[in-house]
Amino acid sequence: MTSEMIIDDTAQLRLWHRVSQFLFREARLLDEWRLVEWYDEMLTEDIRYVVPATDVRGESADALGLIDDNPARLRQRIEQILNGEVWCEDPRSRTNRVISNVEILADQGSYLEVAANVVAYRFGHGRSDAYVGKYRFELVPDGESFRIRKRVVVLDHETLYEHGKLSIVL
Repeated sequence: MTSEMIIDDTAQLRLWHRVSQFLFREARLLDEWRLVEWYDEMLTEDIRYVVPATDVRGESADALGLIDDNPARLRQRIEQILNGEVWCEDPRSRTNRVISNVEILADQGSYLEVAANVVAYRFGHGRSDAYVGKYRFELVPDGESFRIRKRVVVLDHETLYEHGKLSIVL
């Protein structure tokens, strides 16, 4: 193995570690309901947060989704959750996210395409739910960290019937 390959491997490992730590911090902020801090510190001004419908597979520009938020809509969603306007989150659920299989899919120069698996557990109101799926991110470098420009959560569920609602930020 040449020293150039070792340097490249080390740089890739460091980048992967930085990306993983960023995603783990994001999960912690969401689990701790620090949604304003998450929004202000981790997202770009042109954030797009998408959760496609569970019965749609593949990319379809005209398919309806469960969530397709621009910055204003996402800020409104956060305010409604935190102000108790979302009845099923008053009192707030307890959540715990498990992030795995973090992979940098591509370096597009101005941003990274990143994938990860997620299980988001939600407990409250006598229920426990597990949302299983995949994250797809566009991460924009921001100093030594990143900001999320696009956040897509593709759920593996065929339906949300058992869960009944999607009242948390996945």
